[in-house]
Amino acid sequence: MQRFRVWWNSFKTVALLISFAVNMVALIVLLLVLMQLFQIKNGILEPLVDGLHRNFVGLDEAVILRTIDVQDEIPVVFDLPLNQTTNVVLTEDVPLFASATFTLPGGGGQINGRVDIVLPRDLVLPVRLNMTVPVNTTIPVNLPVDVEIPLNETQLHDPFTNLRDLLEPYVRVLDHLPGQWSDVPDFVIDVLQGEGQNLVAPSADSQDPWPGFTTGTRDSRSGAGPGATESGWLMPPGPTATPIQDIGIITPPPSQ
Repeated sequence: MQRFRVWWNSFKTVALLISFAVNMVALIVLLLVLMQLFQIKNGILEPLVDGLHRNFVGLDEAVILRTIDVQDEIPVVFDLPLNQTTNVVLTEDVPLFASATFTLPGGGGQINGRVDIVLPRDLVLPVRLNMTVPVNTTIPVNLPVDVEIPLNETQLHDPFTNLRDLLEPYVRVLDHLPGQWSDVPDFVIDVLQGEGQNLVAPSADSQDPWPGFTTGTRDSRSGAGPGATESGWLMPPGPTATPIQDIGIITPPPSQ
């Protein structure tokens, strides 16, 4: 029994030492994280969430501008009714042969005979056309077609809107939280005085995440236009990450 008590006391001592060591490590890690808290917020979380939110809004407001070369043959089959007068020109001499009756003057009687007439080439004759002309042919089509497709008028509008709504609360919370240690006292005082902080209230980044940027009015055939890039998009400046000081949490990549 005495040996068991000695063993039990030794076990309790070791367990207390292990618990103390684990708590000390957890406390040190917590202190290190707290020291990096605002750098993580300003350098990682806020640029990531704001960037995703901004670009989802930009995708929803984007317009696809493109020139499509259409090359095809269109079959044309129909009946063309004609009923009009026109002039035709003979391309060669046209001989005419007809029987004729000649009446002699002064009661001399009649003579039956034949008349040979040659209509000369280039003779203009007025004629009347009254017919139906069947048309059966193909028409080649080769032309550039400018296409302008707003994405918010396509089926992509709903996914982009859902993603924006999903990220917007996080954007508002991050915008209203303190950005540095010097802002913490004022934030805490406002909360303690009852003024409160509405962390989900609209912020500038949530209300107008894509300010003044459109896809422009570029020439889709050349991709040129005021402020257009090579791809024809006008992009807002992306979020700037705050450099995070390495205090042992972040391991630098091995040098090449």
